[in-house]
Amino acid sequence: MNRSLVVMAGALLLTLPGCPNTEEDKRECDLPAFELSACDRSGFAEVQANGVWKANVTLDGVGTPTAFFLTPEQSQSLLFATPLSERNVEGETFYLATDYERSFSSLRIGIAGCEAPAPNLVKGQFRRCVNGEMDLEGTFEAVRVQRPAGEQESSGVELVSEMALPRGMAMDVFVSGGYAYVTALSEGLFVYDVRDPAAPRKVAEITPSSDSWYRSWVKGTTLYITSQLEGLLVYDVSNPEAPKRLMALPGSSTTTLEGSGLVVDGDRLYMMSPSPRAEVLIFDVSKPASPSLLTRYYVPQSDALKGEFPVEGAVFNNRLYLGHWAFGLAVVNVADVASPKYLGRFGYDNATSRAVAVGTIGDRTIAFEASEGWGSRLRALEVSVSVKDDMSEVAHINEVGRFEMGPASPVLGLTLVGTKLYVAHSQDGLRVLDMSNPSTPRQIAYYNTWRETDSGRGRAFLDGLSGVKVPGDGYIYATETSRGLLVFREQ
Repeated sequence: MNRSLVVMAGALLLTLPGCPNTEEDKRECDLPAFELSACDRSGFAEVQANGVWKANVTLDGVGTPTAFFLTPEQSQSLLFATPLSERNVEGETFYLATDYERSFSSLRIGIAGCEAPAPNLVKGQFRRCVNGEMDLEGTFEAVRVQRPAGEQESSGVELVSEMALPRGMAMDVFVSGGYAYVTALSEGLFVYDVRDPAAPRKVAEITPSSDSWYRSWVKGTTLYITSQLEGLLVYDVSNPEAPKRLMALPGSSTTTLEGSGLVVDGDRLYMMSPSPRAEVLIFDVSKPASPSLLTRYYVPQSDALKGEFPVEGAVFNNRLYLGHWAFGLAVVNVADVASPKYLGRFGYDNATSRAVAVGTIGDRTIAFEASEGWGSRLRALEVSVSVKDDMSEVAHINEVGRFEMGPASPVLGLTLVGTKLYVAHSQDGLRVLDMSNPSTPRQIAYYNTWRETDSGRGRAFLDGLSGVKVPGDGYIYATETSRGLLVFREQ
């Protein structure tokens, strides 16, 4: 479940009224209506108003990340995933607008730049108008997507192979037994033979009728997939080239249950379910082809109505570490899966906590966590647990280090191997970090996978390297929203 993939314009259109316009037309979202007299617009002469821009629109203190794409041909340009209808980016002016018409009403979304502190950074005002009358007003910040300064295409890692998906957007990959299982949202799942990593070969695909699939995991010859509508899907992949559906769990034909993150630890499977109950479902998979539900767990201090729900997780030493969206990182003792015990959390302002990886660095337990929204950064969190007088446990979670590429570059996937952390860093591609000292993360390799010319760029905030796995065969497997399945090797 990729919350930031909700298109900004689409989300706004959901509240578009359907009443006819009976008053004199207003134009409160046209450029002359914006109050820009106090702005320092001298920097706009240096702005290159083309290419892909990532933006954050703030309304009443709440930010929504989005994107826009500008080309010399206005007809091919997009503002918040909708066709651009008006553009004025000459001299000290930076104004973009898009229009949406319905039978009884019209909507315009407009942004007007107030300042350009750098050629690749614009800040300004946002407005939405229905029948010309403004009903939403806020601010925006936009950053042009560019390769990080001073970097080449790669350093310390080479691309071994690349396989574009037949269709759809690659979101994650799991590798088992020489096969890569790539999830692709509404396009379902693609299976690739990667026994020769230099020449992946598509051998199977499964397309849902009206669903989105997020994560996959293989245990033995059983494939698990998280589904937006059906929770956990179970497939027999004793022959990976011909997957056979076995069941959906929990198995209700009348109730929709969203599965998101997925992790298997021994004979336990943990599925993070954001809706409808904001819970974690724990299954016994000692018989992989016939999972049985053990527990449905809800983090007691969280509030789903505030956007606090589990989306991803990792298990380490009988503790479940949850990327719990607006709640931050939550830690739960799952030694007794029949009765999980909440230990504590690490929260922060504007959290959209998702990607999580956990391990031992030296003699310390370190959890790595990152938000998925604007201002994403990787945090290294030291986690220790003490026992209170009543014999209950409490977690102490302290930030000891961080790594960040920029506010418009979210972290979408993490894999920890020893003291190396492999990061799927969206438009900043693959990052390999030495975390032997968590207080000072050190980048030791990278590969810039994002190219502006690739199909589909500029349509959504989440764009670029979306998942990364290191199964131990000497290769790094990753998914890229436009380029598909990528296989790397460290040099």
